[in-house]
Amino acid sequence: MVKAILLAAGAGTRCYPFTYLTPKLFQQVGGIPLIEYMLSWFHGTPEIDELYIAVRDNTVATTLESYVDKRKQYIDRILRLFHKLGYKVEYTNPDFAIRVIQANGWGTGGDLRCALDQIVDSGSLGDDFLVCYTDYIINRAMPDGTISLQMNLSDIIEYHYRCKKALGTVMTMAFVVVEREAATRFGVGKFEELNGVKVVREFMEKPDIKEITEEPAINAGICVFNSQFILPNLDKFLPGKPDTGLERNLIERLAREEKPMVAAYLLNLDAWFDVGTLEQLVQANILIASKKEQ
Repeated sequence: MVKAILLAAGAGTRCYPFTYLTPKLFQQVGGIPLIEYMLSWFHGTPEIDELYIAVRDNTVATTLESYVDKRKQYIDRILRLFHKLGYKVEYTNPDFAIRVIQANGWGTGGDLRCALDQIVDSGSLGDDFLVCYTDYIINRAMPDGTISLQMNLSDIIEYHYRCKKALGTVMTMAFVVVEREAATRFGVGKFEELNGVKVVREFMEKPDIKEITEEPAINAGICVFNSQFILPNLDKFLPGKPDTGLERNLIERLAREEKPMVAAYLLNLDAWFDVGTLEQLVQANILIASKKEQ
């Protein structure tokens, strides 16, 4: 089984003033809190038996713990709300454990380090673990013609194991192709094909547009790690200090290694919505609601 970590310790400054009143996780899209969109991913992934949600402070942690406890009795109601919006959502993994831990708001790398320190102390990490950011909503076409809001994390996990066995990679990253102008706000990867899988040969965090090729593939905010490599190297790649980015401190450095270290998984989606800013959050509401009207 695989443990998962959801990084949700950002201050939500790009969604001010809404996040003064309500934490980012509880901002709504189509009348449903963002946290439920993310939880639906894990509810559709039988490989995951435990999810850790890393939040910024004790107030958010207390609120989220209470919500997680109370939502159990409303699972069927939440599913019906997704269906009323016109989307297919299935909970094939309804009983995974959800634990809330407090991080420090020190960036994606700093928060992951803080979370890992706590999880390792509890002795429950295992060999491989999955990490997700919280700022995205997706649409994925299903074989029966419906549209799902759930990421196929099972396929990403299986691909990670395949790449690790074939090439000895220590990490798998999901990428999604976006418009060239939009890529400057994200990390952009360049790949090489080896033994039937893609490996990351270059990774640039928020590059200048002059450095970006047509149809750039950006970091989609989903990674699977081999803990046997990451844990002994935490101090090297993810020091416990402010402004430690997972992207520059770890991914860029691993991509420069001669030996293939990072496998690339290209997502095949109908839509990928970044909801990191207030404007994007409003736009996601419009797009999700438009599905209901079709």
